[in-house]
Amino acid sequence: MAISSGLILIVATVAGILGFAARNLAGNIKALEVIASPKPVGVTGPLNILLMGTDTRTDQGGGFGSETDFGGNGRSDTTILVHLSNDRKSAIVVSIPRDSVVNIPVCTKDDGTTTEEKTDLFNSAFSSAGPGCTVKTIETLTGITINHAVIVDFVGFSNVVDALGGIKVCLTEAVDEPVENGAGIQLPAGIQTVDGINALGLMRARYSLADGSDLKRIERQQELLSLTIDQVTKMNLITDLPALYKVLNAATSSLRMDPGLSDLDSLVTLSTSLSSMGSKNISFVTVPFEGTADGNRVQWTTAAAALWSSIINDTGWPPIDGVPNSDTTPTEETENIVVKPSDVATVVLNGTRRSGFAALTGDYLKNKGVNIAEVGNAPNKDTAETVIVHTSGNALKAEVIAQLLGITNVAEDPELTGSDVVVILGNNAPATWVLPTAPVVVATPTKSPTPTPSPAAIAAPESGLFCPLP
Repeated sequence: MAISSGLILIVATVAGILGFAARNLAGNIKALEVIASPKPVGVTGPLNILLMGTDTRTDQGGGFGSETDFGGNGRSDTTILVHLSNDRKSAIVVSIPRDSVVNIPVCTKDDGTTTEEKTDLFNSAFSSAGPGCTVKTIETLTGITINHAVIVDFVGFSNVVDALGGIKVCLTEAVDEPVENGAGIQLPAGIQTVDGINALGLMRARYSLADGSDLKRIERQQELLSLTIDQVTKMNLITDLPALYKVLNAATSSLRMDPGLSDLDSLVTLSTSLSSMGSKNISFVTVPFEGTADGNRVQWTTAAAALWSSIINDTGWPPIDGVPNSDTTPTEETENIVVKPSDVATVVLNGTRRSGFAALTGDYLKNKGVNIAEVGNAPNKDTAETVIVHTSGNALKAEVIAQLLGITNVAEDPELTGSDVVVILGNNAPATWVLPTAPVVVATPTKSPTPTPSPAAIAAPESGLFCPLP
């Protein structure tokens, strides 16, 4: 899914340079007839593209498990909805948990027969009636019109990674998951370059890591996606045409796209429209969810409606809330309040490209006695200055964190939910935290700086598996 996300842009970017070869590459893409009326690709206008990774073993070879058990269409092993903004300067990338309990509408199979409407796991839509049913399910559940669709399978992903020369990763722990349990991968801890099979294993590993859930796997997939995009960008393949052609040939041979997206002119137009979008303008998010009563599945919460609305109305995600300046005059009561680190619930978000930096900061604060509610990634991965955001009435708690980290940039956000204080790490933060402990604070509220995006939605949560690369 990481490769297919970027492929749509990569193929188009080099079309003018490769000329006739590029047309051959576009011809490699297999047709996918699931969009009734594909939206023409223009230089502007919002677009919604559904990316589906199938776990079918048909024609995949024996290394991925039994074709008897997982033949045919397979299931939608990974499903990602990509929303491109009207001005093509930003994007929202939404991961759909495969174990979501949802209502699946009546769908038509390839043989013309129909399925019954049912409540089932989200990925069963794909296995029961193919990718067209997954598209229809998403549209029915969200109200979003899917303009284009893309499918990639196991072998396709593996071949593309090999064509790239592998992906460099740093693992905080060894990974050992036998093929009969899922991914079929054995990797040591530390820095290494993984080939296609092992990169696929990292994407699919589930049972041997964390709590074995698909939700934790989504976190790892989003983080590996970010790492892959960064590394492909740094490779500057456009200056090495033979290597570029090798990568594109492998990539296009692995994809199925709807006709409205797969033709060369559409890809060129799409690339041109996205030329000003950087990775820092891509928000990764998972559908808001909660556990079901049996604890084995998840269901979407009402908060998902706000996400779907932002896509339908093209208003961006997360919502940008103005943070008012605080001119509060200290009162005798606030001057006498004593706040300890253990009184503060904090979320730490990584607004940099330092892999694992939020987890590192969270561990530092936890060792100082702070309650860490969550660590994750901020939507903007190029945040210049670290900021500490707090809810109304929690200025003193924010000041505790500010003193522990040596940060002076503190802001109030009345719309902040889920925590007393949120730390958004910026590029000005030190590599490690070795600052003095602040056991108690007797302070007054700090004046807020300029408006800050509300971190109510956390994108690409840090999985804890990946450590920083040098």
